[in-house]
Amino acid sequence: VSLPLRWKQWYQRRVRGDAECVKFSSMRLGEFSLTSDRQYVDEVKIPRMRKHVRLPRDLNEGFNEHEDKQLGGVECIFEWICRNKFNTESVDLITKRIIKKKIATNAFDRFQNHWCFRLVKMGNLIAMDEIETEQKRQEALNRTRYQNLMTYHGRKLEEVTMEVVENEVDIVTTSKIAGYRCILAAEVDGVKDNGDLVEVKAHKVISHPQQMENYKNNKLLNTFIQCYLVGIPHILVGFRDNNGWLRHLQEYSLDQVEEECRDYWNKDFYMGFLGDVLSWALPQIALGKVYHMSYLGGEQITLEEVEDPGHIPQFFRDHASSCHSKREMVDSIYK
Repeated sequence: VSLPLRWKQWYQRRVRGDAECVKFSSMRLGEFSLTSDRQYVDEVKIPRMRKHVRLPRDLNEGFNEHEDKQLGGVECIFEWICRNKFNTESVDLITKRIIKKKIATNAFDRFQNHWCFRLVKMGNLIAMDEIETEQKRQEALNRTRYQNLMTYHGRKLEEVTMEVVENEVDIVTTSKIAGYRCILAAEVDGVKDNGDLVEVKAHKVISHPQQMENYKNNKLLNTFIQCYLVGIPHILVGFRDNNGWLRHLQEYSLDQVEEECRDYWNKDFYMGFLGDVLSWALPQIALGKVYHMSYLGGEQITLEEVEDPGHIPQFFRDHASSCHSKREMVDSIYK
């Protein structure tokens, strides 16, 4: 089955203020750490934002010695739920923030970035994880040194602006959209002295109006949605020159971003689109089946049943079964 994407009809709605207001709020439940080889750790130390950053700063430093960061799936959320004995009886969806962000911003993605998510249902709970697409595999194979360097600048900026800690820190949040209660995990970059979380992003120095328009339409939009989904209230952008030197820093609150970009996009349009996609896809997920929901370019999102072993570990199925003891559990897919 497929969901048509009506780009032309949506183009003006993404800016206009007549998009239906989407009620949304996020609450932080806890946090956990992950080692460099993606091992779960209970002890958490969120990097603190540095009070003073010396500028200019060379963001290329250390590039030749760095190792690419491993990316994990939703298994870490399962482990947090089990270790904290969190009751999943009223939870509809477990996933990662990046997945929801990709769906929301797909509403008007002029780059047509491909994505594919695997959905598995157990009881009333659906787990959604990401699967690598052919486009992503080809991009990884063909990445240039310059592209890798641009990615590294973002990591280096975090080291420059936040105190260095040993492990990655993720937060776990709960929220509701389109009537579905969701549990999300999201990596956090740092925290201010007042306890507010902050997201760190690198961007090239802006020198003319077209670059500013692209910055607001892409970088600030994507970062805003990324933060809004899990309740991170601040964004810190580091502007680098063409040689990779950090020239200045700018901090935003989410309210400031929304105000500065009001002539470019409306958050309710994107959150409404996210809700529409979830409302279309989730009711179609049947027990004992595995599905792939994907966008591979063009003008539609597809949902199809596939032969796939799924991704819910046994220890979580045991925990969820105890939470849903009065509900019939179908797990033939995992035998």
